[in-house]
Order: sequence, then structure tokens, then C-alpha cells
Amino acid sequence: MRVISGRNVNELFQIAVMSFRDAHMLSEDSRNGEVLSFPTPVTSIYRYPDERVLFSPERNCNPFFHFIEGLWMIEGRDDLGTLTMFAKKMADFSDDGERVNGAYGYRWREWFGRDQLSKVIDLLKQNPLDRRIVLQMWDPFRDLGSSSKDVPCNTQVYFRCVNDALDMTVTNRSNDMIWGMYGANAVHFSMVQEYVATMVGMKLGKYYQVSNNAHIYKEVWDPLDKKLPMGIRGCSYETLEVEVSPLIDNPNSFDIELALFFEWLHEGDHSKFEYENSIFDKTAMPMVEAWWCYKEGMVNEAINIAEDIQASDWRKACVEWLERKK
Repeated sequence: MRVISGRNVNELFQIAVMSFRDAHMLSEDSRNGEVLSFPTPVTSIYRYPDERVLFSPERNCNPFFHFIEGLWMIEGRDDLGTLTMFAKKMADFSDDGERVNGAYGYRWREWFGRDQLSKVIDLLKQNPLDRRIVLQMWDPFRDLGSSSKDVPCNTQVYFRCVNDALDMTVTNRSNDMIWGMYGANAVHFSMVQEYVATMVGMKLGKYYQVSNNAHIYKEVWDPLDKKLPMGIRGCSYETLEVEVSPLIDNPNSFDIELALFFEWLHEGDHSKFEYENSIFDKTAMPMVEAWWCYKEGMVNEAINIAEDIQASDWRKACVEWLERKK
């Protein structure tokens, strides 16, 4: 097994790229074309998982989509409409054009007839050393042998209290290193880890991801490899150019305000509502408003709004992404 360990997603992404270049990769067929795969499982270890924003201009992650999808998961949603606001290609993964079959958040909150996330939090409060706490996404009755366009790539999540901090291990059956492992996964699962840790009252520990099949699509890798640097460069977290903003200020009101945020996003105006969790009105809402301007072709206006995003890491990522669009 190959182990890739580092401070945050920026460091792991660069180490993974160098490992990928040096390793003897397997060429395999997939449903979506040729992939180059590590011959063994890969474990990624994040020491600071809340440093979750990847700043690589060559990779050019869409920070608007990553952040909103993370909130979408914690809310327990499976509606396609929220995702296609920020990434139209997500419609390619829906079976009916309305829902996302493999939506992690819905599986955490609804799929198995119980709210697993709430139960996980309750059990950790009762006994932080409980070793039977498993957050499940894979449904053998529905997913094994399924013809759906989308079944969960990440299958289970384990939590463990170590030195009063909450560690998390995610198991993954098939992981695209560019779009999944060091893109969306690093954002979404670190967000749910921080959510659970804060709700329980623990510090944030390490994040481990075990990927049984770690790969890159060849048609994506070939042009990207030419652009990516050969060595490791420092990131903005290390230089203190940006800092981490807490996901939750008030655990007692976060879930209610999360629901209100999505109501604002889809249905109405809650601009006068006073949020106790600044992630909504100081980061998520200006992020969405900047995105709306961008979609209307008003890139300069979008940049001006994005510069008001309170979370400095997300602000930097959004502004730089918009600047590249110019």
C-alpha cells in the first residue's frame, strides 16, 4: 500500500502527482475511458484537514461548487438542481434528471430510514471511545450490481477519538485523484469531519482516506502533467496569507440556519435574517451572489462581490478562479 501524508490537500496533491509520475502505473479500462492506476491501494493522511482549499491554478478547482456541495451534503440533500446551478455536468450522473442516486448526504440523513449523522454525534457524546460508530453510504441491496449512473465511490466513514481530537477514516472503492481524491473529497469529507467534531465538542484530528483503486483518467492526465510543477511549492496556509475559518460558530443553531440558507438559495430572500453562524451570511451568500454575477457574464462585478467573502481561504480561491475566467 502506498501512503501519502502531508499538511493539507495542497501538499498531498503535489506529493501524489510526483508519486504518480515515479510509480509503475497500470493501464486499465473504465466506463469512462482509459485510466492509469496505482497497482496498490493508496492511503492519504491529512494533518490539518480544515485547510481544505486547493489553490493550484493548473488544477483550477471550482471553489464555488466544492463549497456549496459540501453544505448540500451536510444538509442531507439529493436534489440535482442545487448542483447544476454550479456544475451543469452533474446532470450526467442523474438517472432521472431530478435526483442524485449516490448522494452521500442523503444517505447519511435519510436513505437507510434513520439520520446516521445525528446518531453518530449522540454516540460520540455518550462514549468518545466507542469503536462501533460507522457512517454508511454503500447499500448492498441497491448498489451491488446496480446499473445506476451514480453509486457511492466512498463507502464508509469511521470515527475515532485520539488525544481528545476526532480522527476520521474514509474508505473508497474507486477514486479519481484529480476530481475526487484531492478535489471534492478533501473538501466534503473534511467538512463533515469538522461538523461532527464541533457538534460533539472535540478538536479536529487527522483525516485518513483509503482508496482501493486510485487512478487518473489518461485524457485528463496527459495535458495536466505538462502544466503541473515538477517540485513542491508552499501553499497560502503555510505562509499565513490565508487562514482557516470555522465552519460552525453556534452548534445549537447551525442545522436550522443551514436549512434556511438553502431556502434562500432556491426560494426567497432572507437577507434580513441575522445568522449566528457567519459561514452563511459572510461566506456562502456572497459566494453565491458572486456566482450569479459570473453566470450573467459580469465577471468584474463577481470579483468585487467575491472580495467580500469573509473566509480568507475561500475568498482567495474564488477571486483567483474568477480572475482566470477573464
